[in-house]
Amino acid sequence: MQTFLILLLIIDIIMIGAFVFFYIRFKKVFELPWEDIKESIEKAQELVEELKKLRAIPDKGSERDLKKEIHLLAQQGYSFKEIAKKLGVSEAEVELVLSSKKKF
Repeated sequence: MQTFLILLLIIDIIMIGAFVFFYIRFKKVFELPWEDIKESIEKAQELVEELKKLRAIPDKGSERDLKKEIHLLAQQGYSFKEIAKKLGVSEAEVELVLSSKKKF
């Protein structure tokens, strides 16, 4: 019986040591600057909202320039894929612009 109690005491001491070891090892996780992280997230969300607002306002001049550029490249013999890559737009957008009857 006494041996059993000594064995339990040794196991308890080992477990306490393991908990202390893991606490010290992972202490950095508990000490993260949560307030700074929260501020950064809020700032990022504000920037995303501003970007959404900016994208909502189409720039008609640049849209016309893009259409002109697409038609010009198509007249020079470039494929949809080449035009899209060159101008940084999708192939579908190039196809849509070229299929429309309006030319700028």
